[in-house]
Amino acid sequence: MKVLVISGFLGSGKTTFIQELARRTGRDFVVYENEYGQADIDAQLLRSDAELEVWESTENCICCTGKQDFASSVLTIANTLDPEFLVVEPTGVAKLSSILENLRKIAYERITLLAPVTIVDASAWERQRAAHPDIFEDQLSHAASAVVSKLSRAERELPPGLEELLAELAPTAEPILSPYDHVPDAWWASLLGRDLDGGALSPDAIAGTDAGGNADDEGLESFSIGHAELPTPAHLMWLLDALSAGVFGEIERAKGYLPCGSEWLRFDVVGRAWALTGTEAADEARCVFIGRDLYRNGLREVFVAQLWRSRAEIGHHHDPDGHHTHHDHDHDDHGHHDHTHDARHDHA
Repeated sequence: MKVLVISGFLGSGKTTFIQELARRTGRDFVVYENEYGQADIDAQLLRSDAELEVWESTENCICCTGKQDFASSVLTIANTLDPEFLVVEPTGVAKLSSILENLRKIAYERITLLAPVTIVDASAWERQRAAHPDIFEDQLSHAASAVVSKLSRAERELPPGLEELLAELAPTAEPILSPYDHVPDAWWASLLGRDLDGGALSPDAIAGTDAGGNADDEGLESFSIGHAELPTPAHLMWLLDALSAGVFGEIERAKGYLPCGSEWLRFDVVGRAWALTGTEAADEARCVFIGRDLYRNGLREVFVAQLWRSRAEIGHHHDPDGHHTHHDHDHDDHGHHDHTHDARHDHA
């Protein structure tokens, strides 16, 4: 998992930037959203507009009082959701230096820190710097890219003094001084390929690896989920039918083991056929999906208990097409409740 921090003062346009990043790159993101008093506003905007999975934190600032919870959440996201990229959107009054220091403590072979970005509001930077100089200057001085937001297409010059300020506070940062639609796709993609020290990641590291850590050379992508859990065996049977029907992408192979209610089950999908057997309980569930155009967010939504439980708490469920619907998932009347799972079931 590669972690990209998008910093910037309150109202600078971090959420808009993340939406544009998702649109330009088309990569698999989970967004860690840290805001005060804006629960479910920016998060819902990201979910609906960019179809992103959003992990919300609205209680504490992740650079100070909430830094321990933040570190734990990042590790949980890496182990359960397993995204290619985690984009962190801190609260606007967070110090970028503190966030990076905290992330360095948990970085290891499966978590790579990318070069951070700071967004600067072209219309409000003077007022923001005057009100909170320490925070404003910290965000800029630790950025690898300094992006000026809220520039109209008609504007040909930056506000007076802004370019000089960037050169003073962020002399090593890459300045982006044009409206987003003037910035080429290659630059957006480059944000996902530079490590914290500014070095380029290898093509294999950017593209991702399969479950065994080997780069895929046949155009296939691999995606794994830890801590998977489903309410009943009937839910898993329904999902195996959906996997083989192409609801979650072109699945070539999928396999795993997980608890389904009171039972542990093992599944295996090959093309349009699947098999299901009972298995011994394990310390941790694990599911792996291999194919093309995998719908990763959809797979997370249905296989990770923490996500469908949180959706149930607000009375919503995301169907495999990403829509918000209300469902009653009671499958007892399907005749599967007393089903014996020692037998193998192949579905062509």
